[in-house]
Amino acid sequence: MTSTVLSTFFAGILLISGAAAQNKKGAEKDADQKEVHDYVLSIDKIQKLANATRQLQDLAKQHPEVKDEGNSNTIDETVKKFQKYPDAVAVMSKNGLSPREYAVGMMTTMQAAMAVGFKKNGTYKEYPPKMLELISKANLDFTEQHWDEIQKMTQMGGDDK
Repeated sequence: MTSTVLSTFFAGILLISGAAAQNKKGAEKDADQKEVHDYVLSIDKIQKLANATRQLQDLAKQHPEVKDEGNSNTIDETVKKFQKYPDAVAVMSKNGLSPREYAVGMMTTMQAAMAVGFKKNGTYKEYPPKMLELISKANLDFTEQHWDEIQKMTQMGGDDK
């Protein structure tokens, strides 16, 4: 994922949410992580997520107040923050996604892409068992098989220079 994706409010909320959910104790953390683990990636879903994110970036440029939103600790909190912005919900809907699917899909995509990126960079040869508890083997395999396509689709304006 490019730094442009990570700098936007919406993707930022998701990264913070994912990290917070991983560090949070209890049933909500487990339920959120299970939902991310069980989400099944596909090219169609990646395209929808990428298109929605591009459009959300444009929306965030028009509404700088969204940058003042705080961190989210759960998927439910992230969804509630999205729902404060009907224009954002409309963008997701237009792309065939609910706010929840967008949040879960982005978290899944980012986690899988980071894990595959670490493997491609030689950080490890095989996925550590703990990682396989967080990210399904099917999503890791999918991300490896479609790495170039996923990277291309998720570049979100990184070449706007």
